[in-house]
Amino acid sequence: MRDLRRSWSYHESVLKEIAGERANTLGLAGVRLNEALAAYRSALETGAESARVETALTEARDAAWALVVQRECAGFRSKDFTWLREHWGVPDEILRRI
Repeated sequence: MRDLRRSWSYHESVLKEIAGERANTLGLAGVRLNEALAAYRSALETGAESARVETALTEARDAAWALVVQRECAGFRSKDFTWLREHWGVPDEILRRI
């Protein structure tokens, strides 16, 4: 009986570690998206050359897609990307490229 309790305790600790890693990875994806959106908005507001705006747009799209993938890996599924617009303020020009 004692070995069974020890085994269950180990199993629970592994599950907690996995949940922590999922949360951390999801948080990092959110930070990356915020940074990419800020860079994109900055490029638009400063009237940067089109190549810089396009690069910032691509990076923001990639960050948004990475967040979608991380959320799905963590078990958060959705049928559309409206949550990106509503919660993260992702512009339509980025959503159309996903």
